Amino acid sequence: VRMSTKLWTDEQFNCPVCLDLPNDPVTIPCGHSYCMGCIKDFWSKDEPKGIYSCPQCRQVFCPMPSLSRNTMLAEAVEQLRKGALKADTSKGKLSSSAVACDMCKGKQNAAVKSCLVCMSSYCEAHLKPHQTKKALKQHELIPPTSNLAEKICTQHKYLQEFFCRQCQTFICWLCTSNQHKGHESVSTKVERLEKQKVLSELQTETHQRLKDREQELKDLKKVMDVMKRSAGKVHSETERTLTELQRSVERLQELMEEVLDQANLEKMSQAQEVADSLEAEIKVLRKRDTEMRDLAQCEDHIHYLQTCESMSGPLETGALPTVAVNQEASFEPVLDAVLDLRERVEDMCNQELGKITKEINIDSFQAPEPRSREEFLQYAIALTLDPNTAHRRLAISEGDTKATLQGAAQPYLDTPERFDGWTQVMCQGPMYAQRCYWEVEWRGRGSSIGVAYGAVSRKGSDARSGLGYNARSWTLELSDTCCAAMHDNQKRDIPVTYSPRLGVYLDLSSGTLAFYSVADSMTHLHTFHANFTQPLYAAFGVGT
Repeated sequence: VRMSTKLWTDEQFNCPVCLDLPNDPVTIPCGHSYCMGCIKDFWSKDEPKGIYSCPQCRQVFCPMPSLSRNTMLAEAVEQLRKGALKADTSKGKLSSSAVACDMCKGKQNAAVKSCLVCMSSYCEAHLKPHQTKKALKQHELIPPTSNLAEKICTQHKYLQEFFCRQCQTFICWLCTSNQHKGHESVSTKVERLEKQKVLSELQTETHQRLKDREQELKDLKKVMDVMKRSAGKVHSETERTLTELQRSVERLQELMEEVLDQANLEKMSQAQEVADSLEAEIKVLRKRDTEMRDLAQCEDHIHYLQTCESMSGPLETGALPTVAVNQEASFEPVLDAVLDLRERVEDMCNQELGKITKEINIDSFQAPEPRSREEFLQYAIALTLDPNTAHRRLAISEGDTKATLQGAAQPYLDTPERFDGWTQVMCQGPMYAQRCYWEVEWRGRGSSIGVAYGAVSRKGSDARSGLGYNARSWTLELSDTCCAAMHDNQKRDIPVTYSPRLGVYLDLSSGTLAFYSVADSMTHLHTFHANFTQPLYAAFGVGT
C-alpha cells in the first residue's frame, strides 16, 4: 500500500517553546512534549513558588515532575532531521546578507522581522507568537535588522528614529526635546530621502564618468592595436630598408677598394716604367764613366787621342714617359674625403633620426603631466657616462655613473668624441623615449646639468664646446651661491636655495626640458621649450 499524503506535518513535532524540533525530548504528565532544556528554563522561573505548570495547557504540578527522555519521540525527531538535512542541501545555505533568526538552534533560518521591544529577530516560524498573541501584537516590528542594540539610544533606551543634522548623529524621540532641543532634527526616513537625492546625483555622475572612461579605454585599446600592427609593419620595412642601405655601403666599400687598387696599379705601373728606363740609362752612364776614368789614366798618347774621339760624342737621350714626380704624393686626400663623407653621413643620419623620432612621438594620446616625484619616477631611465667623451681631468667611477674633477690628467686615449677644453662629459646613447626622467646629485663649487645634441663641438675652449653656450645644448648651471639656465649663450638667473639633488624631465613630444629641485617635495626651477631636431644626450659639466 502506498501512502499518497503524510498523516502529520513536521510542525506537529516542534517544541512549543522554541518552535523547533525538540532536542533531547521529554514528555510531562499532561502529555505535552518539550526540549529538556526549554522546559527546565521555563520551570526555573516558577521554582521560588514551588508550583510548576505546562506552558501549553497550564496544568499545575506540585512538586516538579521528574523528567525522562521520550525515546520514541527522539527517534521520530531524528528521522525528521535527516529528511530536513537532505532538503536543506537543495535549498542552500543562509545568504551572507540575510539576518539570522535569533531563536533558531542549530541551522539558522533567515529572519523576516525584527522586534524593537524584544530586541530580537525572528524567522517566519518563530514570528507566529507575535502575530497571534495579543500582548505580542503590540510590539513594533521592523524589517529584519542586524545589530539592533546599536540602533537603540543608550541614554533613553528608545529606537533612534531621528537624525540631528546639526550634530550629524542619530537620536531618539526623547533626545529631540532634551540635549538636541532646538536643533534641526528630521526622521531617519526624511534624511534618507535627502541623502538619496544627493547619492542619486552622484551615482548619475559616476555612471556617466564610468561610461566615458570605458569609451576612452575602448578607443585607447583600438589605438594601441593600430599602433602595434603599424609598429610591426614599420619594423619589418625599416629592417629591410636599412639592410639595403647597409648593402649599399658595402658595395660602396667594395667599389672604393677596387678604385684604389686600380689607381694604385696604374700609378705604380707608370712609375715602374720610368724607373726601368732610368735604371737602363744609369747603367749606360756608369759604363761610360768607367771607360773615361780608365782612359784618363792611359799613358799612350796615340791610344788616348784615338779613343777620346769616340767618347766625345753627345749623350744619347731616351724618350722617358712624362710623369710629374711629387715628393709628397700619397693617397691621404682620399682618406680625408672618406672621413669627410662619414661626418656628413653621420650628421645627415642624426638630423633624419631626429625627424623620425619626432614623427614617432606624434601623440596618438596624451598622458597626464606628472606632478609628484612618484609620477616622475614612472619615466625614470638609467644613465651611463661615456668615458670616451670625458675630459682628461675627469675621473669616471662607480660603474660609469660618477664624474669627479682631478688635478692631474687621466690616462685616456685621444678620441674624436673627447672634450679637450671644457671639463665636460656626455652619456652613452641618445634618449629616444617620449618621456625621460633622471636625477643627479652634485657637490662642489659648481656644475652644469642638461642635454646636448651629439653634434656639439668637443674641441677647444670657446663657446662652441661649452654646454649652454651654443645652440646645440641646454643646461642649468649650479653653484653654492647661484643658479642659472643657459642656452645659446643666453643666461637667465633663477632665485633658488642650494639644491644638492636635481631632477631633469624631458618630454620630446611637447618639446620641453624641465628642471626640479628634489627634496621632500618637487620644486620647479626652470623649463626650456624647444623644437628638438636631433637626438639628445644627457651631458654634464664638472667644476671645482
